Amino acid sequence: MAAQLPSHARVVIIGGGIIGCSIAYHLTKLGWTDVLVLERGELTCGTTWHAAGLVMQLRSNFTMTQLSRYGAELYEKLEAETGQATGFKRNGSLAIARTEGRFTEVKRMASLGHWFGVDVDVVSPAAARDIYPLLDPSRIVGGIFIPGDAQTNPADTTMALAKGATQGGARIFNRTSVTGFKLKNGAVAGVLTDKGDIGCEIAVNCGGIWARQIGRLAGVNVPLYAAEHMYVVTTAMAEVKPDLPVLRDADGYVYVKEDAGKLLVGCFEPVAKPLPLEQLPAGFAFGELPADWEHFELPMTRALEMIPLLERAEIRHFLNGPESFTPDNKFIMGEAPEVRNYFVAAGFNSQGILAGAGAGKAMAEWIVAGKPTMDLSEIDIARFHPFQVNERYLQERTSESLGLLYAMHWPHRQVETARPVRMTPLHDRLAARGACFGETAGWERANWYAPAGMKPQYQYAYGRQNWFAPVGAEHRAVRAGVGIFDLSSFAKYLVQGPDAEKALQWICANDVAVATGKVVYTAMLNARGGIEADITVTRLAEDRYMVVTAAASQTRDYHWLRRNMPADARVYVTDVTAGFGVLSIMGPRSRDLLRRLTGDDLSTAAFPFATAREIDVGYARALALRVSYVGELGWELYLSSEFVPAVFDRLMAEGEDLGVKLAGYHALDSLRCEKGFRHWGHDITPDDTPLEARLTFAVAVDKPGGFLGRDGLLRRKQEGLRRTLVHLTLDDPEALFFHDEPIYRNGEKAGRITSGAFGYTLGRAVGLGYIHHPPGAGSAFIADGRYEIEIAMERTPATCSLAAFYDPAHERMRA
Repeated sequence: MAAQLPSHARVVIIGGGIIGCSIAYHLTKLGWTDVLVLERGELTCGTTWHAAGLVMQLRSNFTMTQLSRYGAELYEKLEAETGQATGFKRNGSLAIARTEGRFTEVKRMASLGHWFGVDVDVVSPAAARDIYPLLDPSRIVGGIFIPGDAQTNPADTTMALAKGATQGGARIFNRTSVTGFKLKNGAVAGVLTDKGDIGCEIAVNCGGIWARQIGRLAGVNVPLYAAEHMYVVTTAMAEVKPDLPVLRDADGYVYVKEDAGKLLVGCFEPVAKPLPLEQLPAGFAFGELPADWEHFELPMTRALEMIPLLERAEIRHFLNGPESFTPDNKFIMGEAPEVRNYFVAAGFNSQGILAGAGAGKAMAEWIVAGKPTMDLSEIDIARFHPFQVNERYLQERTSESLGLLYAMHWPHRQVETARPVRMTPLHDRLAARGACFGETAGWERANWYAPAGMKPQYQYAYGRQNWFAPVGAEHRAVRAGVGIFDLSSFAKYLVQGPDAEKALQWICANDVAVATGKVVYTAMLNARGGIEADITVTRLAEDRYMVVTAAASQTRDYHWLRRNMPADARVYVTDVTAGFGVLSIMGPRSRDLLRRLTGDDLSTAAFPFATAREIDVGYARALALRVSYVGELGWELYLSSEFVPAVFDRLMAEGEDLGVKLAGYHALDSLRCEKGFRHWGHDITPDDTPLEARLTFAVAVDKPGGFLGRDGLLRRKQEGLRRTLVHLTLDDPEALFFHDEPIYRNGEKAGRITSGAFGYTLGRAVGLGYIHHPPGAGSAFIADGRYEIEIAMERTPATCSLAAFYDPAHERMRA
């Protein structure tokens, strides 16, 4: 280890756990050698040293599986490369299911594994017993076995990464505490330590459970919180063979790993113990928390049910150590929106070992390239909102977050703790009308409405859930009559100033140099042409625009707008989300309803599609946008928040004889899937360009001055497209898909579903997905195919189309 702290380094990494060492290792592999790792104690002393060391290839979704698979590849070769033993061995893993619902879940994971080429087998209870002789097969309905999964020694593996990093030129300083950061012009310029100050170009916060406090030193929000994570280790037993696979019993909240002839039994219990950091002693390192047998009783009881041998096992050690967890149980990675060149890689939710290799590689590539090299939007730190560092919020949510690792990943499952946080002006009115609320970015949003006599509560399943029929009624009301959606959670920004047009022309791919009152659908692209956001831009005046995006993207898109403004632009961006509510009036009778509340001309001639006008609505004035995300005639009304309740009451009263119906986000999803409208984060991401997504109508390639991402887009076009977004339906009206299901063309893997829902008008599941094809093959290749979707290891025939299945000519919403 180096002894003299330098005065400058290109990259300073704070934290010497597996994540920090992995980033350093991968940076040197990419040729960046001027790298420092600062550790306040000794390498691995925080949480890495007591990790269980599981190396799994499959996770519950596409992005997480991409990150996880690399670990089994890298860790296997580290010892040969560095000479440092890692304890790596491929024993495989067996994920078992006590219930049919869990069996469906693990089979869905197996299907995703097929897409990645992972060797995975679905096994019966008897076959599971053959693989894992200690198992009681009478308690399970089946499982999946992944022979390529592994286990490793966390501390030794981290030391191997550290050795590889130092061999590549990186330097590591133990016993060096970070006390602050030097910022210049909104960017990191240095790291302050108790041993001296270091100038730097990039800082990376890998502080584990302390990452939130380290972030605060630079004014960066890092929403994570510590929780107690427990496992026990038995004494050695003859029945425990060295090749015993890792057992994952999520229904029992436990995992079991062979450990030198012993069994390690760990848990992710449904109600966890959050840990305020002030309870830890100063200089906490290689520390353990007090054993809590009462808390561990539930998972241990479940483990005893599944492995009878544990009844006579002696417990050699009870380990209780802190781990960090995030509000949504997803990692925190990426460049902080508040400070340029300040990166964060933390909040790994007790998955730091299995994801350490992939996360380190992805973060190193992000740092070197200046942008992610794969779609990491779902774990991008920019997704978080300022309120999510609230101490009470984090503590309450963490009691649930730890258990989410092994909770059922039901479609549309909602978090239950730390609610409510944000409510629209109509919350109480909607609740009184039977709204069942879901949570997005802290917002309580009506997902569906329970009819009289039905409780507005979810009953989860992989089949048709209890809201299937009520949502069908909402869907049909919008298609045939009129429905009202509360979309007040939309994020809204005013972009104002003499150079507002110039700035947005650069940031937006479409032409926004339009007449006042025009609404433009557009994307904001990254340098390689990928879609960072899809938004609507409404010109309100010569020097003023309103930009609208999804609630979940509020912080992310706000900072993207601000960071990408031309340096000399006389323009400013104001987040006005809380100031305006949004009522969406949709359906063929929406014009009839609105005419009862306004004297303004709503005819197509006077108020065409994609235009905006200020109109009277009841006693209020509203900015009305003639747009649609459901494929029907309709308007979105933007009202100052204090006017929303009264206008809503009038709309409901005046629409009674028209059959007006409240509709929620599940109906919105069903309607937009039928129409083939894209959803950012699913169907379009920073890895997808408008070319593959077939959104070229929203791109003005030849507009004067160009735009951010234009060159990357043209390069992608010149290279020839290798995949295309298509519309798909399942031929079986009873089957459902949601996302990440593999698509087969003529019996061969061809793509995956990006989003799906039941289409009540079509009478079957409908959604979108990408089909991979030879460069430039295009429509002919797609049309000449027989399609199937693999759902939980069973293939279901499907119909594929380049055109939307519902109103492909857009006649209804332009009527």
